[in-house]
Parts: sequence; C-alpha cells; structure tokens
Amino acid sequence: MPLEPEAPLLTPEEIRLADIKTSARFLFQTLLTGDVRSTANELFYPFQLEEKRFATPEELVASWVKQLRLKRTDLVTLYDVEVLSLEAMEKKYGKPPARLGLDLRNTKDVWVAVGNLSGRAGVFLYKPYANEYRAFAYTD
Repeated sequence: MPLEPEAPLLTPEEIRLADIKTSARFLFQTLLTGDVRSTANELFYPFQLEEKRFATPEELVASWVKQLRLKRTDLVTLYDVEVLSLEAMEKKYGKPPARLGLDLRNTKDVWVAVGNLSGRAGVFLYKPYANEYRAFAYTD
C-alpha cells in the first residue's frame, strides 16, 4: 500500500500569518454581526480605534456600538483578508492613515490585516502579546 506524501511543514512565519489571518477574519465577522463584546475581548489594550484610544474593553464597546449603529453592516460582505508586514503594507498601500495617531517608525514585529469589506478596506494592526498576536488598532 503506497504511503501518502507528508504535508509540508509550515515555517514559523507561515504559522504567524495564518494565525493573524484567522484572528482578523474572526474580528471582522463579529463586527459585521454587531458582536462588539466578543471582539473587544480579543484585542490588545490600549486599543486605537480611528483617532481615539481606549484603555479598557468596556470603553471600546460603548464607542464601537454607537458607531456600528450608524452603519448598515448587514449589507457588507467580508471577501478576503490579506496579512502583510508593516513594511510590505506601506509599499503596497502607503502609510497608515494619520488619523490613527500612531508613531510606528521604530516599532518591530507589527503586522497588518487588510480586510476587503465589500470593496472597501478595513485594517487591523497586530503586535505580539504573550505567545500570540493581538490587534491593537483599527481603521477603515
């Protein structure tokens, strides 16, 4: 009986990118369904939402719920998520929006998850937290 070929082993970077992509897909999908509380528990604090910084999940949830009420998220579809290093994202899309108010010049190990939300971009920024990566900023 012939043996099945072994699946190739993933490199640590491939594992990191897959983990961030899975996390970002979860975050985008929970936001689109309005489940802000589940999203808030998966983030790194202080969290930067557009131009505002939030120290706790409770503060973020209150603000995000207000913002999402104004949008028809039921009409938005998440098509794909692309994960890039900060350097690769800047080469492809340009600098992060100034309204985030983040100085990322000397920051190491920052990853960007760009979600295609019905043709518009939603962006989560990730950095290491314990033994995983967590989003610490969002803009669209």
